[in-house]
Amino acid sequence: MKNRWQASPGFSLQSGFTLIEILVVMILLGIVMTIAVISIGDTQSEKLEEDMRRLLQIARLTHEEAIINQQTLAIKFSKHGYSIERYDPQGKIWMPVTEPAFFLPKELDESYEIKLLQDGLRVSLETNDNSDEESNNGKVLMYASGEMTPFELIVSLPDSDIHYRLTGDLMGKLEIDDLQAYGGNADENAQ
Repeated sequence: MKNRWQASPGFSLQSGFTLIEILVVMILLGIVMTIAVISIGDTQSEKLEEDMRRLLQIARLTHEEAIINQQTLAIKFSKHGYSIERYDPQGKIWMPVTEPAFFLPKELDESYEIKLLQDGLRVSLETNDNSDEESNNGKVLMYASGEMTPFELIVSLPDSDIHYRLTGDLMGKLEIDDLQAYGGNADENAQ
């Protein structure tokens, strides 16, 4: 009786893969990994761009809301997001704005690096429960007169040269370098 694993005459029994088969598999894995890394990178940069467009629109709406309703509003930036607050002159406190829904606090991707500069100095975005409630740290104030705290907000992806710079001047002009808001055009961003 012949062993079924025994090679026929003229053929040798091989076990394992040839070097060429291993190389082909390695090349295919390399191509798949490259495509995956490229698509993940694009997704992060596209998400950052989308978040910055949204922030620009929210900042413009907050500025307009302060003027129309004759109240002092603020965008309070934190390490990973921002919220809109309204100053209550009777209680002398800042209150969160929750109406309309687009003014709800927004959490940004935790991988973003966020820097806020006011008067050329970096502002701490750390939240401290022991801090004075009236502290304006991390706040960009927007007044009923149309004026606002001049600021520069830089949001970037770590280990990347992708970053966006949102600026606001004393007269309320808001813009992001090389980025238009939703439905905006170059003329609107130049004002």
